[in-house]
Amino acid sequence: MKTRHLLSLTAVAAALLLTGCGTTGPLPTFGKAITPEWITADFDGTPGDEYIATSNLQDVVFNARGEVIGWYVKGYAGTPYIKRRGDGTWDFRALKDQKGIVNMVAGRKALAVQAEGLNPAQPAQTSAPTGLTTDVAANRQDAVFRYTQGGATVTKTVTLHPRSFKIDLKTEVTGGPERVNILFPGLGKADNPRVQGYSVGGTQPATAQGTATLTVENIQYAALQENPSQVAHALIIRPQAGTAGSAATPASAAPAAGQAISATLTGGAQGLITASVPASSNLEIYGGKNELIHLYQSGYTTLPGLFKPNFFGDISLYIVKLMEALYKAIGNWGLVLVVLTVLLRAVMWPLMQAQGRTTARMQVMQPKIKEIQEKYKERKDADSQRAMQAEMAQLYRDYNFNPAGCFSTFIPFPVLIALWSTIRNFEFDSGFLWLPDLAVPDPFYILAVIYLIVNVGQLYVMTRKNPDMFRQQAMIYIVFLYFALTFPAGVTIYIILSTLIGIVQQVIINKQVERETATIGVKVEKAPSRQVARASAAKTIDAPKK
Repeated sequence: MKTRHLLSLTAVAAALLLTGCGTTGPLPTFGKAITPEWITADFDGTPGDEYIATSNLQDVVFNARGEVIGWYVKGYAGTPYIKRRGDGTWDFRALKDQKGIVNMVAGRKALAVQAEGLNPAQPAQTSAPTGLTTDVAANRQDAVFRYTQGGATVTKTVTLHPRSFKIDLKTEVTGGPERVNILFPGLGKADNPRVQGYSVGGTQPATAQGTATLTVENIQYAALQENPSQVAHALIIRPQAGTAGSAATPASAAPAAGQAISATLTGGAQGLITASVPASSNLEIYGGKNELIHLYQSGYTTLPGLFKPNFFGDISLYIVKLMEALYKAIGNWGLVLVVLTVLLRAVMWPLMQAQGRTTARMQVMQPKIKEIQEKYKERKDADSQRAMQAEMAQLYRDYNFNPAGCFSTFIPFPVLIALWSTIRNFEFDSGFLWLPDLAVPDPFYILAVIYLIVNVGQLYVMTRKNPDMFRQQAMIYIVFLYFALTFPAGVTIYIILSTLIGIVQQVIINKQVERETATIGVKVEKAPSRQVARASAAKTIDAPKK
């Protein structure tokens, strides 16, 4: 395989990978990481304010009852869909238009409380929420919503975690029924999500087929899920510690009377989880990407039957556990990425060595390949073409070049793809050097510039003997510069360091191959032996005169 073909193929594969393999959706707006905050403004155009919790991962819109009327999950972390105008008002058009932006509730209401005397569709006496606070260091945004309806008072204490998709919901109903339903609709426009629940002590999940409805008693969790991918979503609820069905409750323990939490599951386009809870309840909710790393960091991959990693997922789990082990020793996520990159490049060094030698030999051979091609440029007959192929084959033998060696570069791809996916989805809790957050793009574009420089440098090292190829391939990186602007900073750091190591490795290989091939094709005349020299000298003696 020729180098230019390999580079082109790699570029196309990378472009598909980095853009989600052709998935649609808006690319992020470049800017600084979003500082989590509460926004109080009129969102839906009806009388009264709404309350929006904004962060790098999602924008969640609550009404005065504490019901979620907009649950916008961001395809690219750090995308600022909410803009502040010069007069201090807020522009929500990007969220309302919903072009490529996922609204988990899709016009319905999540966290709505339903029971005798409590009807989400009927008016209620509301008041402004209290305790609208944000603590970035503690990774939490808090609010307390309270309203009265039908003689009952509902109090919801909501805690969002800006660096994950988790929400803690404490519900207290006084002056009303002993049990209530809390509604969890989803997943946006998904027409057929998987809807399942798992009972405490159960052996397998119970699944609602099609548009059917079923009830699962004493749940350990209940979930709505799309097929796993970078753009898939999930809504998962589970009882918190100290309540029936929680992780802290032994599987064999029977819940107290009236304390068990059950879930009625409805499948189809109107997927819905209706949780039947006591008047005082505590639930944990996950509403975000149905993707392995986010679920792992939120503690959901240990739940039975919820998520089964594929081959790449298993590699990702090994990588993320290695990252966590390194963090315990180093204490800085930026340095963890540096060490991780060096370790993985060291492991893959032999494989990259084989590919590097193939590339180096191809570059050394380029002048002779051109000579052969020019020799037969005008000769298109079959005999000439066979003669050209024979000369090319002899050239390959002379330089010990195996075209199949190019394919060795694809052997590390599973690890590289899993690594890229891991870092892309990992939520770091710190920045590095000038970077405020490793999970979002560099707000100063410094990494993007370095990325472009090192990749062009690598291309030059690989094509130094073929300026035409360098100019052709260099244009690819102008396109890749745009993607570099959208990469999470942690991903870009890995790519830059890995590329720099690759450049050093290729330079070393180039020098080795040039020494090895320096004498190929050079004719060395041997010095005549003594006997031949004497014979030659004897021939030069004049014959005696007669």
